[in-house]
Amino acid sequence: MNTPRSQQGFTLIEVAVVMLVIVIVLGIVSVNLDPDRETPVRDEARRLVLLLQTAQQEAILQGKILALAIEHQGYYFLMLNEKNEFKPMTDDEVLHARPLPPGIVISTVDIEGLPENEKPRLILLPTGELPPFTVIFSQGDIRWQVEGTLTGEVSAQTVPPPGKT
Repeated sequence: MNTPRSQQGFTLIEVAVVMLVIVIVLGIVSVNLDPDRETPVRDEARRLVLLLQTAQQEAILQGKILALAIEHQGYYFLMLNEKNEFKPMTDDEVLHARPLPPGIVISTVDIEGLPENEKPRLILLPTGELPPFTVIFSQGDIRWQVEGTLTGEVSAQTVPPPGKT
């Protein structure tokens, strides 16, 4: 008579299922432990692009001259008033002052035609034009550049840190 054998060990399917579960868990843990370090800098650069496009539309629709004042830890929008003075747009729901998150700085501001000793201020004309410019957001060795052209086009892209190409 044949007696049933007692099962010893695991089947190949059981081992494969356990390995699959381990791989999935390790994948989830590694994604959570090493988030994309570039995301905050990229988000700030893209936010500035969208805000500049919004400000350009605002300048065109209102027929007013706007400006973007840029500082090391943030930026804010200004509007030229009847007295020919730029005043911060403090009441605007979208174009209000934007401090940068901790660790992110504006490391480079280059605005064509701006004297070196002047505070960086990007003028947005009601015609949609703006001077060519470059603004670089940095966090450690991560850098994102916002670039604008005379025709009013604004874009953001990653750039290598200085010394690396």
